Amino acid sequence: MTRFFVVLLASLMAASCAVVRTNVAVTHMLPAGAAKTVAIVPYTENIAMAPDYQANTQKLAAQLRAKGYNVVPQQGGQAPDYLAYFIYRIDNGTLVNQFEGRPHPNTGSITTYGLRTAFSTSTRRIYMRSVTVEIVDRARFQPSMPATYLAARVYSGSVVSDGPCTMAVVIDPMLNALFADFPGQSGQLRAINVPADSTCGLDRFG
Repeated sequence: MTRFFVVLLASLMAASCAVVRTNVAVTHMLPAGAAKTVAIVPYTENIAMAPDYQANTQKLAAQLRAKGYNVVPQQGGQAPDYLAYFIYRIDNGTLVNQFEGRPHPNTGSITTYGLRTAFSTSTRRIYMRSVTVEIVDRARFQPSMPATYLAARVYSGSVVSDGPCTMAVVIDPMLNALFADFPGQSGQLRAINVPADSTCGLDRFG
């Protein structure tokens, strides 16, 4: 019986660790109809220089293609219908204390044998992470007139999460959460738990 509970507890812990808890917020005026062409654009110059930007752009492109969009270069070909501005962020993390179990000598009656656990505190770093995609109608947006950006924006979606994993580990689950019901109901805030391959620790957002 003791062995059964130990195996069950271990399996539950493993399952819970492989989840990224996210909050997704979306506003949009995307029209229904035929698929559109879209070019992915860095939201800021700094994000464009990030060493993982190109790889993450390809991840976003795959999500857009799965929703029926034709992802094209911003320049060098036919002008795209939409521009998808893309940015992701992670902070430096905050140290937090948590309880953890540690082995304790087995004492007491037969009913408690093997089940005793002593607790101590440990410290780990929790990161705040965000991914944002904003889609703009290129025909209505004039880069030389920043005020036209809001008028031309047809979609704004953001997903946030926090936990011990770095962005490289959770970028895929966070994009999966953002595109789970793309474009989604405008004005809706959704909490989504997304499976993840990593077991670096249970994310605690939500």
